[in-house]
Amino acid sequence: MNQHTTDLKYQIERILLWEPSSHWRSQDFVHLSELVFTYTQRQVDAQHLEAFWQTSAIKSPDLLDTLACFVDYIDWDDFCVRNFYGVVEVDEETQLTHPPMWEIPMRWVIIICWFSVIVSIAVAILLVWKR
Repeated sequence: MNQHTTDLKYQIERILLWEPSSHWRSQDFVHLSELVFTYTQRQVDAQHLEAFWQTSAIKSPDLLDTLACFVDYIDWDDFCVRNFYGVVEVDEETQLTHPPMWEIPMRWVIIICWFSVIVSIAVAILLVWKR
């Protein structure tokens, strides 16, 4: 349940586009409470929101249901079902979907860049001289 509550907080924070929740003050939770009420017509106490954000302490299942509704889910159970990630098992037969990348050392990149600058200058000189 802890991962789901973290996901719920993250989705709400993305919707709000506010500063990181670690910087929220009491009036931010009051404002969030008002937004939740406006959108869901369900009252959520700002102090309960603040406690939930700071400790993930869940005062009531109604809080989770209301917050899940705020992010467009039917209820908390719907949120959990639709945000279930499961365990991905990888067996030895699994192969890469792309070939490994070939990496060019940084010093070669610098040498190539300088070489292209020198060649560009030489071409410019030849063009001006032949004119």
